[in-house]
Parts: sequence; C-alpha cells; structure tokens
Amino acid sequence: MAAANMKMKMQLRKGSEVEVQRWDGDSYSWLSADVVSGNGRTYLVRIHGATTSQAAVLERVARKFIRPTPVPVGLRALYSWSTGDEVEAFVDHAWCPAVVTAVGYGKVVVYLHGKMKKIRVRTCELRLRRQWDGNQWTLLDKKPREAIISREFPAAADSHNVAG
Repeated sequence: MAAANMKMKMQLRKGSEVEVQRWDGDSYSWLSADVVSGNGRTYLVRIHGATTSQAAVLERVARKFIRPTPVPVGLRALYSWSTGDEVEAFVDHAWCPAVVTAVGYGKVVVYLHGKMKKIRVRTCELRLRRQWDGNQWTLLDKKPREAIISREFPAAADSHNVAG
C-alpha cells in the first residue's frame, strides 16, 4: 500500500479543489468545494451538490474547516474492506466518517459515526479515512485482513444515499 503519510503544503488559491467540514449536531461530513476567494483566515468557497436542487452554494468558511481533496491511495483499497475498517462513506453528497460493520457482494453496511445509524453503500462509495493535520495526510490504520463475504447480506436501514 502507498505510504501512510504524505506531506504537501495546502495553498488555497482561487479555483483550488478542497473539502469543507460541515457539522450537524454530533456528526460531521466533508463536502466538495472550490475556493472563490480568501484572505488567509477565511475563504469564500463554492460548495458542490450541497442542496437538493444541485445548485452550488457560496459560503464563507474559516481556514481550519478546509482541507485539500485527498489524493487516491490505490484501487486495491476499494475491494478489500473488512469489518471494523475506519472509512468515509459518500452519503448525501458528502464524505461521512463511518466504520464497516458487514461486507457483501459489491455492497457494504457501515455505521455512521455521530448519526447512530447503519446504511448500505456500494464499495465505490467508500474511501480510506484520513486526517489532514499539520499540512500532512495521516492514514487511519487499515489492518491487512481478508474481507468476510456473507451469503446473507445483513439488513440495514434504508439508504439515504442519493448515489444509489
């Protein structure tokens, strides 16, 4: 697997592709956005797909709630999910922290941290959970173990995932 840590300086300029942290009660998610303007402390960003009308939303955001879009860590990670893996699931146009609770054929059940619910997502709607800290990506541990494929795919709450 690729190196767990990757250093890169975050330079926010007009047009930079970023993710913006959005809090909802006890849970948070990361929304895709691009920088419109900024002064070093706060930035005007265009958030994509944040509304049901699919129209972009302009929002002023403090720098501490912005991170660069993560670089992919490899295709192998898409197909080797295991129970207990810390991931981010793409739900309602945002990346939400979650943990894998069951693995099926092409689908995975995840528990969304802070939202206290399980949903079923496709494997292509998962990515490794990473943190942006000190201008560096830190990969949360993904233990190398074989996925357990269940014949009876566990029932999960109806997915609120717009992607599928």
